[in-house]
Amino acid sequence: MGAGFVSSFGLTFLSRKALGQAEQMMFGGAAGVRDEVGFLIVHQRYADHFFPGTSVLHTRLRYALLIPWLYQSLRTRRPVPKDFGQAFSDLEHELTGRLKYVDGVGGEKDGVIGGEVFPRVISQPPAYVYWTALAKWGLIGARPDGRPWSRPDMAKLLAAAGKRALHDDDGKPFETVAWPISGLIDAPDDWDGGGKLTLDLLPPEQIYLATKLRAVRSPTDPGEPSLLSKLVGKPLGEADHCWDSEILALAGKEAAMLKRAGQAAALSAIGRAIYAAQVETLKETRDKRPQPNLHRAALKDAVEQWGGIAARLDMDLFLAEIGHLPPAVEGVLQETSAWVRANSKDPMPLLDVYARAEVSRKDDRARLASNQFGVDRRMEWQGERHGRAEPLHYRWGNVKRLLRDLEAVA
Repeated sequence: MGAGFVSSFGLTFLSRKALGQAEQMMFGGAAGVRDEVGFLIVHQRYADHFFPGTSVLHTRLRYALLIPWLYQSLRTRRPVPKDFGQAFSDLEHELTGRLKYVDGVGGEKDGVIGGEVFPRVISQPPAYVYWTALAKWGLIGARPDGRPWSRPDMAKLLAAAGKRALHDDDGKPFETVAWPISGLIDAPDDWDGGGKLTLDLLPPEQIYLATKLRAVRSPTDPGEPSLLSKLVGKPLGEADHCWDSEILALAGKEAAMLKRAGQAAALSAIGRAIYAAQVETLKETRDKRPQPNLHRAALKDAVEQWGGIAARLDMDLFLAEIGHLPPAVEGVLQETSAWVRANSKDPMPLLDVYARAEVSRKDDRARLASNQFGVDRRMEWQGERHGRAEPLHYRWGNVKRLLRDLEAVA
C-alpha cells in the first residue's frame, strides 16, 4: 500500500499563489495564520488520495454540471463568437449573476462563487475552481494521449468547429479530436432563460452525479473505489473529521490509512501550537517584549486534546505512504512525534528543527530565525491574531457539503 501511495502523489507541488489560497481556507481564514513549517504538504497529499478532484475552494456540487452546460451552450451559440475564451468568461459571469440571491426574486443565498462581489469579475471563477474535479469525476474526457484538457484548449476546440487551421500544443489539428463532453445530462428547462437559478440538484441530476462520483477510483489502486465514492449517498451524521468512527466504518480497505491520516492531523495541530508558543516565548525572552501566556497555554490545551491520538502515529508507516518530504519538514514531524511520545511540555528544545523548517520555506520572513530578520518579523507578529492550532482537515468540510447534495440518493 505504501509504495502505491507514493507513486500516486508522492510529489505534490503547489504554486505560491495556490498554497496561499489553500492555507487560508485550510485554517478557517483566521487572520495571521499560515502554513509556517510545511504541514500543508501532508494535508494536500492525503486529501488528494481520499477525495480526488476536490478543492478547499469547492462549495456546491451542482457546479460540476453548470460548467459543462456552459460549454454546451457556447458550442451551439449562433452567431459564432469571435473569441470563445472571452465568450465563456462572459457566460460564467452571467451565471454568477443568475445564481446570486436577490430578495423577492430568488437565487442562492450561500455557496455562489463570486456572489459576494458580483458584478465585479473574480480571478478564480467556477471553471477554474472545479476544473480538476470535472476531469477526475469523468465529466470532461481526457485528450487522446490521456492528459486532461485545459480551459484554453477547450476554447480552441470550440473555435475549431468553424476554423480548420487550429492545432493543439502537439501540432495535432483540433478538428480531428472528439468533443470531450459526452453523455452529459440535459440542462433544466429554465437554463436558456435569463431567470434566477439555484445550486440545488434536481433528482435526475442527483442520480447522474452520484453515478459519476461512485465511479471515482482510488489514485493508488484503480481496482478499488476511492473513499469519496464510498461516501456517496451515505448519511454522514455529525462527523467533524473524516477519520471519525462513522466514516472509518465506511472506509473499507482505506480505514487503516484514514486512521493514520487522523493521527497525522492531530500531530500537525500540536506542531502548529508548538510553533506559536515558540514565537511567543522568543518575543518575550529574546526580544524583551512582555507577552500574554496565550499560545503557551494553548499548547498545553492542544496536547491534552490531541496528544493521545498523535502519539499513536506509526511514523515509519506514515512516511512510507505519504512519500518524499522536504528534509526540514520530515525533521519537524519526526521530532514533534518524539516530543509528544515523551510527554514533553517545553516547546523550546524543538526550536532549532522548527526554525530550520521555517527558514527553508520563508527565508527572511521566518519569525523563528535567530538573525535581525527574525527579530523584525516577531515585532510584527500579533499573538492574539494568530489562530488557534487545529488539526489538518483534508477538505472534509468541503467534501461533506458536496456529498450532502447527494444524501437522498439510493
